[in-house]
Amino acid sequence: MKKISLFFLSILSTVVFSQFTSPGTGVSYNLASLSVAAPTVLVNNGTDYQMTANITISAGDQLVMDENTTLKMDGAVQLTIGGVYNTTATNFLITATNPTTIFKGIRFEETATATFKNTILEYGGGMQVLTGTFSMENCTVRYFKSGLVTGAAINFSKGNPIVKNSTFIGNDLPAVASAANGSVALEFTGNFLQGNTKANSNRPQINMGPSGAGITRVLNNTVLGDRTLTRVGGISVSSLLGVQNNVEIDGNIVTDNRYGITVAGNASSGVISNNILTDNNSENNPATGGSGISINGSGALGTGIKIEKNQIRGHIWGITVIGTASVDLGGGSLGSAGQNIFKNNGNGGNLFALFNNTANAITATNNCWREDELSNDSMVENVISHQVDDPTLGLVNFRPYLCAEPLAINNTNLSKAQIYPNPNNGTFSLISENSGKVQITDSSGRIIYIGNIIKGKNEMTLKAKSGVYFLMQELNGKKHNTKLIIK
Repeated sequence: MKKISLFFLSILSTVVFSQFTSPGTGVSYNLASLSVAAPTVLVNNGTDYQMTANITISAGDQLVMDENTTLKMDGAVQLTIGGVYNTTATNFLITATNPTTIFKGIRFEETATATFKNTILEYGGGMQVLTGTFSMENCTVRYFKSGLVTGAAINFSKGNPIVKNSTFIGNDLPAVASAANGSVALEFTGNFLQGNTKANSNRPQINMGPSGAGITRVLNNTVLGDRTLTRVGGISVSSLLGVQNNVEIDGNIVTDNRYGITVAGNASSGVISNNILTDNNSENNPATGGSGISINGSGALGTGIKIEKNQIRGHIWGITVIGTASVDLGGGSLGSAGQNIFKNNGNGGNLFALFNNTANAITATNNCWREDELSNDSMVENVISHQVDDPTLGLVNFRPYLCAEPLAINNTNLSKAQIYPNPNNGTFSLISENSGKVQITDSSGRIIYIGNIIKGKNEMTLKAKSGVYFLMQELNGKKHNTKLIIK
C-alpha cells in the first residue's frame, strides 16, 4: 500500500511542478526569458513557443509579448495574469497547438493590467477579464469556444475596458459580454464582427450588461450576422436588475441578425443615433424578435433613450417601445432631432415603422416614416401603432415629418447618397438626389475611387477587398459621408 501511495504522490508531484508561477518580486519576462525560467512548461521550438502546462504571472511581475512569433497552447492549458500583460510585437499569434483541442483560455485577475495589440487569438476557451484595466487594439479574436469562459469570447467583470479596431469572427459565444448585475462601462469602437454566437444561443453578438455610473459606448462598429443563426441578435446593452445603465450607441452598421439594437431596463438612459440597421429579421417571427431598435422597460418610468438619425430598413418591426420604457424620437424632452429613416419594416402584410406598446405618450417629430415616398398624415398613420389603434396605448405625436408631400423639396436629409445593398460584394446601386462627384476611401484614408454620378440611380462596381469603406459625395458644394461595406 505504501508503494502505491508513493506512486500516486509521485504523479501528483509531477503535475504540480510541471506548472509555472512567477515569484511576484517585480520580474519582467518575455517569451524567450520565460522559456528559460520554465523550459518544460514553455518550450522554445526556435520558430515558435509551445505552452504545455498552466502559467501564472503573479501580481508584481509582468509578461511582455515583444516578439513577432506564435505562442501555441496545448489543450486545456490556461494562462493566468495577476500582474502586467503588455504587447509591443507588431504581428503575434496565440493559437491552440491542435485546433481541434482548444486551450482553456486566458484569465486576468483583479490585480492585472492588460494591453493587447496586433495579436490574433484563435481556438481558445475565452478570456475572463476580472480587472477593470484592459485594452485591446488591432487584434483578431476568432473560433473561440466555451471553455474557461461560458459567456463570451471576452467576458468583462468591472471597470472601463477598451476594445477598438479589432475583428471578431465565428466565435461560438458573443464577441463581448458582461454580467447582468455588474457595472462595466465598455468602450467598443471601430470593430468588425461577423457570425459570432455561432452556437446559436439566444444571445446577441454584443451582449453587455449595465454600465453603472459610466457610459457604455458602442461606436462605429460593423455587426454582420449569419442568417442561419436565427437566435442571434446584434447589439444589446441592458440592465435587467435595476443597476444604472447609460449608453451611447452611435454610427454602427448592423445587418442580418435576429434584431438590430436593444436596450432593456428602466434604469437605462442615453442615446441611439446614426446607426444603419438593415434586414435584422433572421428568425422571421414577429412574436420573438425582428426589431431594428427595441427599448424595453418595467417598473417606474426611467429617464429614457434619445433616438435620432438612424436608418432602419427591412425589419419585422422598425422601432418597438415596450412595457414602461421611455423614448424621445424627435422634439421631446431629451432633445432628439428625429431624422430617423424607415423603409419596409413590417410583417403580416402590414408596415410597422414604430410600435408604441406602452401607455406613455411618445414625441416623434421630423422623421421620414416612408422612405422614397411622399407621405401624407394617413400614410404615416398606417405605419405607426399607438393610441389611435388601441386606446390602452400612448399617443405618438409624429407631426411634422420628413418625406412629406409639402416638405419634400426642403428635405435635406434625403440629399445624401443611398447605397443598396449595403453590405454588398462590390456591386451596388447608388441613389442620388442630384448629380455630383463621389470619392471612396478605405479605413486608412487611401483613395480607391473617384468619379462622377448622375441624379437618380447609378450602378457601380468596386474591385476591393472585404472591409468597411467610406463614400464621400459632393453635391452643390456640400459633402456627405456614407459607410460602404464589402463582404
